[in-house]
Amino acid sequence: MRLLKKYPNRRIYDTKTSQFVALAEIRQMIVDRESIRVVHSKTGEDLTRSVLMQIITEMETEGHESLLTNRILEELIRFYGDKIVALIGPYLEQQILQSIAAQDLLRENLTKAFTQPYPAPDQAIKQMVEQYQQFAAGLAPKAEPAAPEADDETTDEYK
Repeated sequence: MRLLKKYPNRRIYDTKTSQFVALAEIRQMIVDRESIRVVHSKTGEDLTRSVLMQIITEMETEGHESLLTNRILEELIRFYGDKIVALIGPYLEQQILQSIAAQDLLRENLTKAFTQPYPAPDQAIKQMVEQYQQFAAGLAPKAEPAAPEADDETTDEYK
């Protein structure tokens, strides 16, 4: 957990690097999947949520498409004060985490699919012809061994 301290002058200090950081740098920490905690420098009050909301607002101001549409925000506001909010928060978090895991898996599979070395066209054609020949050889009727010719003389067993 990376501890950041917010000072009354609205500057945020990163205790790990001993430097002041901008919201863009905190956003990059989040993108890099670092856990952060922002506290007030004097009172120790947890300010993480307000800083995260500030980052989202800044991103939308920069032109990023909003995930939190007005309709979603209205519905979230309606949940506050309702007893069901204790259930909705963890449920929404779980749904988002599952969605992220599915997206990560999809990205990984697409990356693997498009980064594999592909053969040159002539090599690919050669491989396809060889595979077809092997396939066709497996479909060709197999010659059955010739039956032994019957003698004109019958054996005593069949008389």
